[in-house]
Amino acid sequence: MKKPLLHFVSALFFLPVLLHAQPLPHPILFCTQVPNPNGFGSSMETFGNHNASMDAVPRGGDLYIRYPDGTLKNLTQLAGYGQNGMQGATAIAVRDPHVHWDGQKALFSMVVGAPTQQYQVNTYHWQLYEVTGLGQNDTPVITLVPNQPAGYNNVNPIYGTDDRIIFASDRARGGYAHLYPQLDEYETSRIVSGLWRLDPKACNMADGLEMLTHSPSGDFSPIIDHAGRVVFTRWDHLQRDQQADADIMNNAGYGTFNYTSEAANATPFNIYPDIEVFPEPRSSRTDLLALPEWQGFNGQTFNIFNPWMMNEDGTELEMLNHLGRHEMGGNYFDANLYADPNLHYFYSSSAPTPNPIRSMFQMQESPITPGLFYGTEAGEFGSHASGMIVSVFAPPGTNAEQVLINHITHPETRTPDSNPPPEHTGLYRNPLPLSNGQVLVMHTSETDYDQNIGTSSMPKSSYDYRLRFLIPHTGVYLKADTLNNLTGAGISKTVSWWSPDQLRTYSGLLWETFPVEVRPTPRPVNPTNGVETVPTIEQSLFTAANVDLHDFKKFLRRNNISMLVTRDVTSRDDADEQQPFNLKVYDSAHQTVDVATPDSLYTVKYMRFVQADQLRGWGGQSNTHPGRRPIAQYLHDSLSTVYNLPTTGPMGSQNISPDGSVAAIVPANRALSWQLADSINRSIVHERLWLSTVPGEVRVCTSCHGESNLNQAGQPSPTNPPLALTDLLNHIKVFDRDNDGITDIYDAYPTDPSRHIAEPLSEEFLAGLVNWINENPNSDAVSWQAQSAVPCGGTSAAINNQAANVPGTFDRLRRFVDLDNLDDVKLSFKVAYARYDAVKFDRLRVHALTCDGGDEIIYDKSGSELATAPDQTALFTPADCNQWRTECVNLTAYAGKTVELVFENVSGWGNRLFLDSIRVQELDTGNPLPTFSGEENPCANDVQAYTLTSTHPPGTTYLWDVSGGTLQSGQGTTGISVQWGAGGEGSVSVRAGQACVATTTKAISIHAPPVINAPAVTQPGCLVPTGTIVQSASGSGLLEYSINNGASYQASPTFSGLAVGSYQLMARPQAAPSCTATFTGNPVLLSLPPNTLAVDGTPISSGTYRAEVLLHSAGMVANGGNVIFSAGQEVLLNPLFEVQLGGVLEVLLPGCY
Repeated sequence: MKKPLLHFVSALFFLPVLLHAQPLPHPILFCTQVPNPNGFGSSMETFGNHNASMDAVPRGGDLYIRYPDGTLKNLTQLAGYGQNGMQGATAIAVRDPHVHWDGQKALFSMVVGAPTQQYQVNTYHWQLYEVTGLGQNDTPVITLVPNQPAGYNNVNPIYGTDDRIIFASDRARGGYAHLYPQLDEYETSRIVSGLWRLDPKACNMADGLEMLTHSPSGDFSPIIDHAGRVVFTRWDHLQRDQQADADIMNNAGYGTFNYTSEAANATPFNIYPDIEVFPEPRSSRTDLLALPEWQGFNGQTFNIFNPWMMNEDGTELEMLNHLGRHEMGGNYFDANLYADPNLHYFYSSSAPTPNPIRSMFQMQESPITPGLFYGTEAGEFGSHASGMIVSVFAPPGTNAEQVLINHITHPETRTPDSNPPPEHTGLYRNPLPLSNGQVLVMHTSETDYDQNIGTSSMPKSSYDYRLRFLIPHTGVYLKADTLNNLTGAGISKTVSWWSPDQLRTYSGLLWETFPVEVRPTPRPVNPTNGVETVPTIEQSLFTAANVDLHDFKKFLRRNNISMLVTRDVTSRDDADEQQPFNLKVYDSAHQTVDVATPDSLYTVKYMRFVQADQLRGWGGQSNTHPGRRPIAQYLHDSLSTVYNLPTTGPMGSQNISPDGSVAAIVPANRALSWQLADSINRSIVHERLWLSTVPGEVRVCTSCHGESNLNQAGQPSPTNPPLALTDLLNHIKVFDRDNDGITDIYDAYPTDPSRHIAEPLSEEFLAGLVNWINENPNSDAVSWQAQSAVPCGGTSAAINNQAANVPGTFDRLRRFVDLDNLDDVKLSFKVAYARYDAVKFDRLRVHALTCDGGDEIIYDKSGSELATAPDQTALFTPADCNQWRTECVNLTAYAGKTVELVFENVSGWGNRLFLDSIRVQELDTGNPLPTFSGEENPCANDVQAYTLTSTHPPGTTYLWDVSGGTLQSGQGTTGISVQWGAGGEGSVSVRAGQACVATTTKAISIHAPPVINAPAVTQPGCLVPTGTIVQSASGSGLLEYSINNGASYQASPTFSGLAVGSYQLMARPQAAPSCTATFTGNPVLLSLPPNTLAVDGTPISSGTYRAEVLLHSAGMVANGGNVIFSAGQEVLLNPLFEVQLGGVLEVLLPGCY
C-alpha cells in the first residue's frame, strides 16, 4: 500500500507522519531557512557568510531532526525558541549543527532577534548553542555555550576530541575592538578572522578562548577526521589591495587610506605613497611594474578556496596533504618572471589528476572510508556556494600527487547555466556521506544563478534547496533523487519581517540546510592536541645545544612567539615551474638545480618575512567604515627583532645559512608569508599563501616552497640538520635581557631583574582583603578580617574563633588563580595559630575548585597539627617569627588551568588564626638546585659550618632548615652554623629563591662519643717478647680504635705484636671521625717481667724438665746457686742454640734461655 505523503509541515512541534523517503540508519539533524535570493554577504555564500543582518539571513528557520521512521521534530520550537508569523525580538535563524562524539547532543549557531518596528536598526550576531534531548521521546533543551566571544559572529562549531569547541569567528585578532571587523583581501568586506577554540568548562572566556589560525581572508567549516586532523576550507587571496589600486590608478572612489599602525589611536593618512610591499604588484599597477625592483615580473593575482589541515591545537597548519593548486589543477596562473624561458604558464592539463577541481567547500569525511572527503566545488558568487559534488581521498601520509580526486556529480554541475545541457542536474552543496554508504545533499533543481523571482516586499528565491540522496546518473556520475525528498513534501512556513525599512513576507517551502547524521562517532585514537615533539633531526640539534624543547616551547608561549625552521630553501617542488627553481645559496657552494634545465641559476641570500598588519581603511579618512584590511609589511614584531640572529639584510630578513637552512622567531597568531631575495634584496621566489602559528610552536619544514614528492632535481625532501637552527638556539639560550643571571628561556619576566618566576598569586594583604571574596555564610560576628601590625606579618588575614558562638561554622576567603603556561606549580602560605586548649581548637582547610565542578581539599590541619605556638587562653597573636610556619601544597595537577583557591576556617571555639604571604609560583627551573658542603656525621653537641657550593643569581635568598640541632647563625645567607644535639638522626635542607620549591637535603647522623672499657692486655714474655692489647668499647654504629693517641685508627679492636712501651687508647665511630673518646685508664703499659728462673712459669728446682730463664743482665742464675740437671735432661741455650745434656748452668749472659 502506498504510504501517505505529508504535503506541508506548518508550525507543528511533532509530526508522527511516515514520509516517503529512503531508509536511514540514524536520525538526520538539519536546519530550515527562509529562502533568501540575496547573494553577496548572505549566510549561504562562499565567504562573508557569517553576517547576521536581516538581509543576510531572514528570520524564521528552525533546527529539525528527522528520525529513521520518517518522523520530524522541530527542536528549537519545542525548546521555546523562534516565532511564527511576524518575526520580532525572539525570532531566530539557525545553521551549522554538529553532533557530539556520543551522539547525544549537538552544537549549532543561532541568531536571535529581529526589528520589532520599521526603521529599527539593531546589530545581531550568530552565537553558539548546544541542544540535548535528541531522542525521539525526549524533550529538547537548548543552552547558550559559555565562554564564547559575545558581540561577535561565531559559526561552524565542532566538538574537539577533548570536548573543547572549535569554531570560526569574526572576533578581531587579539580581541582588539578597534580592528573589528577584519576586512578581506578581495572585496574589503567583513570576514571571519580565523578558527578559534573555547573551553566551555573554563572559569571565564579569557581562560578558555584561544585563536588557532589567523586568516586574512577567512577559514570555514572545520571538521575532525579519523586521524584527528582538523580539516577545513581556507580562502587564500594573498594579493595587493585591488580597491586601493583602483583608487590610485582610476580614482575609483573607494576612499582607501592607511593607518600609521594597528593602534587604536593610529593616525590615518593618504593612500599615497603606496606602502604595500608584498607580493608582486597586480597587473593594473603598470607604474609599479616599471620600477627597477619589479622589472621583468608579471602582475600577480591570487584567489583559491583550498582544503587545509592542522593539528587540533592549531599547530602544523598547511594544505591538506600538501594538496595545492598544482595538484588540484582547476586554476590557471602565469609565471612570475616573463623573461625566464624555464618558467611557464600553468594549465589544468599539467595537474596529476584527470579530474581537476578549483575549490572545495563544506567538506565531510566518509564514516566508512577514513580519509575520503566529500565537498562542493562552486564559484564565488551567485549560486550560494552550490555547484558540483566532488571527493578527495587524502588519508594521512598520502603524497599530494597520489591523492585521488573524483567528480561525484557531472562536471556540468560545477557552474550555473541558464541553458544547461542534459548532464546538468542542478546545483549541490553540503554533501553528507552516511554510515550506510549513501550520500545526502542539499540540492536545487535550478541550474542558473539565483535571483529574486518575487518582489521586493515578497522576495522569492529561484532556488528550492531540499535534502535528497544521490543516485546513479550517467556513467560514473550521480544525481539527486528528486522523487524522494528526505522530508517528503517539505516544510512550509509563513513569516513576515522588517528589513528594517520595508515589511517583507514569505510563504512557502523552507530551504533544508546543513544536514548531519546523529550517531556515535569514535574519537580519534591519536588526537593531535598538545604535540610536544619535533622531527628527530631537529630534536638532535636541541639536545646538542643543551636546550630543553619543552622549556623552549614554554618560553615561546610566554612571549606569544613561535619558531620557523626550514632545512633547505633551495629545494622546490618539481611541479612548480612558475617561479625560479634553480637556486644557489649566496657565498656557498650549496645549490639545487634541475639537471634538465640547469641555466637561469638564481643566487639567494635572504629569506625575508612579512606579517599581515591591519593598516588599510576605506570609506575616506573623515567617513571611515568600520574595520581594517590586512596588508603585508616586512616583519617588524619587536620580540622577533630581539631574539633573531643578526642579519646583514633589510628589515624582516634572515640570512640563509650555507646549507640552505633558515630559522627565525616570528609572532604567533598573526598571518605571515615570505620571499627569497638575492644579495641586493631583489625578490626571487614568493610564497603564495598566508600561514600562521600558535604561541609556543616550533614549526619545521623541509623546504620553504616545498616538494610534494620530489624536488626540481628529482630528489626527496631534504634531511640535513639545519645549521640555522643550531646557530639560533645557541644565540637565544644565552639571552638575559635584564641581566639577572636567569636566561630568558627560563625567565617569566625577562625585562624585570627583580623577579623571574611566574607568580600568578602573591598576596601580602597590604591592601587588606580587597582581592578576595570574603564569605561569611552564617552571617555571624566571626569572619576573616585584615589585621595590622602583626609581628613578623605586618598586615595579615585573621579570624577570631574565640568569638564564635556555635562551633562548626565556617568562613572562607576565595580567589581565582590562572595557572596557564605553568608546569610545576606550588602554593605556599604562612600560618600562625595557637589552640585554646586540648578541647577547644579550630581547623584550616584549603580547597581547589575547578570550573567543571571539581572540589579537592588540598590542605587540612587542625588542633595541635595546625598550631605554631603553645596553647593559650588569651587571644592569640604571634609573638615573633618563630610562631609562624610556612606551608607548601603541590598544585601541579592544576597546571595549565584556572583554579579557585578557598581558604576555609572551621571554628571549634578555639583561638585566633592568621594567614599571610599566600603565593602561587612555578617551580624555579631557572635557578639551579642548591648544593652545599659540611659535616654529615657530626659528634653530639658539636658546632659545624655548612656552606653553599652552587652559584645563583645575585640577590637570591636562601632558606635553611635544620632538624636535630640548632641553627645558630646564617639564615638567608650562603652559609650557616649549626650546633647539633645529643645524638640520633637529623638533617640540613636549603632552597634557593622561593618558598616550597625543590630543596636539597643532607641526612645527618649525630653520633655520641663511644664508651671505652678496660682493655684485655697480654704482656711480653720470654718466648713471645711482644704484647697484645684488645680494646673494649660501645657506641653508635661501627667503631674504629687507636692506641697512639689518635694518630691512626683501625677497625679491629685487637692490637698485637706491641713492643714494650706506653700506649694511649682512643675510639671513635667509623662514620664520625671527629667524635673521639679517650680511655680514662690511659696510659696502658707493656713491660718485661723481672729476672726469673722458672720452669713453665714456676720457679724451677732440680729435676725440672724444662726451664725458661729470662735475664735482664749478666749474673749468676737465680735462687742463689747453680742448678743441677739430671743426666739425660736437655737444656736449650737459646742465644747460642746449643744443647747441653745435664750439667750445671752457671753465669749466663742477658737473654732468654
